[in-house]
Amino acid sequence: MKVVKNDVKVNQYTRPGLKLSGVKGIVMHWTTTPGASALNERDYFNGTCIAAERYASAHYFVDRKEAQLIIPENEVAYHAHENNGCYVSFLKPNANKTAIGVEMCVEKNGKIHSETVQNAAELVADLCERYGLSTDRIVRHYDVTGKNCPAPWVSDSSQLTDFRKKVAALLGNTTVSNTTAPTSQPSRSTGTILKKGSSGSQVKALQKRLIAAGFSLSKYGADGSYGDETVQAVKALQKKAGIAVDGIYGPATEKALAVIEAKKKKPSSSGKRSSYPLPSGIYKVKSPLMKGTAVRQIQEALAALYFYPDKRAKNNGIDGYYGPKTANAVKRFQLMHGLSADGIYGPKTKAKLKDLLNN
Repeated sequence: MKVVKNDVKVNQYTRPGLKLSGVKGIVMHWTTTPGASALNERDYFNGTCIAAERYASAHYFVDRKEAQLIIPENEVAYHAHENNGCYVSFLKPNANKTAIGVEMCVEKNGKIHSETVQNAAELVADLCERYGLSTDRIVRHYDVTGKNCPAPWVSDSSQLTDFRKKVAALLGNTTVSNTTAPTSQPSRSTGTILKKGSSGSQVKALQKRLIAAGFSLSKYGADGSYGDETVQAVKALQKKAGIAVDGIYGPATEKALAVIEAKKKKPSSSGKRSSYPLPSGIYKVKSPLMKGTAVRQIQEALAALYFYPDKRAKNNGIDGYYGPKTANAVKRFQLMHGLSADGIYGPKTKAKLKDLLNN
């Protein structure tokens, strides 16, 4: 596969010039920009992204033809941290400083082409060989922060397993881990697998956590017995998290439960809300500026998804005024999610915001 070294310029937002503390893993992403090539992505992170003052990047962008290396492998890229921390133990405390980020480009139909996946596998196999990494050190952005990325691999975790197998085959290995990344928060219920037929204090502790997280055990409650009701509760959790639905509690399910628990704690511990009302209608830059509660709702929703009106300003620029910086945040959001990037908030932008905030 063709690899093009095409560094973006050193700058505050996409290439800070900081050195990695070491390469301990590979984090896989998808671009969510339908039809954009690896070169298109490189040019975006060398221009528009900087102008928009958006902190984001990755080391490699891969499409059906080539891979573009836009950040040197020994430097930090802003691809897997933001405000979400790090759930993967071997990448703690900040995956931006310990991992190489690989973005897979998306076709016009919104899917990742099989040729892109194959090219990514060849690239990652080379990285694993050069840095002495096993295939279980290949993780999804989702594993690191809980973000829905790459979305197809989150909804179907077997795609990560298949990718690891491709890499293993290229490395000449015959075995590969089929588990997702271990959580940095060890299970408070058990250090082993729990499934139908299990019983005892570990099961009871898990059941209490499931109930607190909103998964009903209305008939038997936390009785310490892993029966059909507990299986169904675990399946509901797995379905909500977008991981393999088998009713068995293991590392991936523990991580998913920990993510839900962390979200439930946020309103009281950090003041962040769990729901974001969004206005109807059209909002854009006008003279005089549009202002008020509706504009603030738009700004707060954008900030919740890390598209800040002004990251360096007080309260991230959330001020209730639909000015150029808010329009720019809307435009960045639209650009990253396949919408017409005009900086105008309307029905399609509202629908996409609502969809992402509800996931």
